[in-house]
Amino acid sequence: MRILQLLVIPILLQLLWTHCANIQTPTGGPKDKRPPQVTASTPRPNQVNFKGKAVLLSFDERVKLNTPREEIIISPSPGETDFLVKGNNVFITPRQAWKDSTTYSILFRDGIQDITESNSPVNLKLAFSTGPAIDSLVIAGNVTNLLQGTALDKMTVAIYTADTFDIFKHAPSYFTKTDKKGNFKLENIRAGRYRIYAFDDVNKNLKVESQSEMYGFLGRNFSLQSNIDTISIGLYRLDSKPLKLSRIRNAGTITRLQFSKSLSGYRIQSNPEVPNAFGDNQSEITIWNPEGADSIRVVFNGADSLDNKIDSAFYVKRTDLKPSPEKFLMSISIPQINPENSKLISTLKFSKPIRAFNMDSLYIRLDTATNIPITKQEVSYNTQFKIMTITKEMDKKLFGPDQDPLISLVIRQGFAISYDGDSSKTSSLPASILWPEENGTMSLQVNTTHKNYVIQVIDKDSDKIVSETVNTPKITARNIPPSEYRIRIIIDRNQNGRWDPGNISKNIEPEKVIYHKTPDGNTIIPIRANWEVGPLTLRF
Repeated sequence: MRILQLLVIPILLQLLWTHCANIQTPTGGPKDKRPPQVTASTPRPNQVNFKGKAVLLSFDERVKLNTPREEIIISPSPGETDFLVKGNNVFITPRQAWKDSTTYSILFRDGIQDITESNSPVNLKLAFSTGPAIDSLVIAGNVTNLLQGTALDKMTVAIYTADTFDIFKHAPSYFTKTDKKGNFKLENIRAGRYRIYAFDDVNKNLKVESQSEMYGFLGRNFSLQSNIDTISIGLYRLDSKPLKLSRIRNAGTITRLQFSKSLSGYRIQSNPEVPNAFGDNQSEITIWNPEGADSIRVVFNGADSLDNKIDSAFYVKRTDLKPSPEKFLMSISIPQINPENSKLISTLKFSKPIRAFNMDSLYIRLDTATNIPITKQEVSYNTQFKIMTITKEMDKKLFGPDQDPLISLVIRQGFAISYDGDSSKTSSLPASILWPEENGTMSLQVNTTHKNYVIQVIDKDSDKIVSETVNTPKITARNIPPSEYRIRIIIDRNQNGRWDPGNISKNIEPEKVIYHKTPDGNTIIPIRANWEVGPLTLRF
């Protein structure tokens, strides 16, 4: 028995010691909502002539770091920086010394938190100078998604002065990030002339990657002599890399051109003419070599959405190599009929260019089994995009108050023949009739000093444009399906009737986009069946 006691006592003591040494966060009691408070800092706020190596902040409780390289923003950037926490103290040490006669601003955001509930100090920031004076000017404003008008959180906003600065190659010294409302503030800036831009720094390298990151800029520089709080930057996604012809591949009677990015348009000149169209996307073009021509010289001119142009000349050649067979596909949009003008509208999209259309195989079928032909004059075909648009004017007697006709668009087999000899299959799709009592109306009145503009009514959820007008002071948009909408205004600077993204390499800003707001600041406008909204006054 004595031996057993001697064995048990050390084990109990060891368990007791292990339990006491395992320090844990206390459980129970009220939740800690109070953020940690700074009790001291080195340097002091707005201190000048700071010569230390590290910045030290002391708090009234133990703290931890939360992704400090992303959350703690030091402007101008001192380069690679180490962050260390010891109990209540946080140390910030740049691997290279702080620059002389420079004002630094540190924004901590959510980079420091208490260890119990991860509370962060509210609006914690520290400014100091390594010289005899501290810069105090402020640049503030807002960042939005340019085409959607929504605020963007955690976007990087940066300024620079050098004329040779390239946002795609260089990292800025002065930068900050937006909050959840899209607001930003760059503080402790020296007086001078600056350029400003903003971007979504997905890969955290402080450089814009235009293929994957949204960005926006102001094309003009501005003089900072006093605080500015009215900067507005719209971000959009646009591939800014150079436009190049990457590859030409001949296979059988087909030649494929592959480009480094999407084209907005192109032109091909040859003798004889060669059928051509965009491929699966607008970075690829397919050319069909007519029978009997072994080699044809082609002159090509193209441009991207930034209006960067490419000109080239090459030969399309017939080869013994057979390309992989591709299915011939045809997709049909739901035919829609507006009873007010009795027009049926639909589009057919093909996967291959069309050699011939058999119009006898395209018609409208009524519920009485009556077929109404569609003529060549009632269709248009875009060869580059391989899209046919049908605009058929129907008999207005079909849409009287007591009428509810069953109308279908019918496409019989063999209607479309591709350059590979494929034939389209039979298809039929019922039409959707936009009865006024099932839809709504929106009336708009434009009050503006701008001569050229585009007004778009956009579905809030799908971003589909349900109505679009150009330079029209009084607008009545009818037959709008019940839903929620927003009104987008494009200031059409170059008078081409669409939004243009500008060109940062030429300091040309994108065309301005404005969203109409109601008196309570809301951009959403609900539409109900058999209901008219407006007239709404658009002031811009």
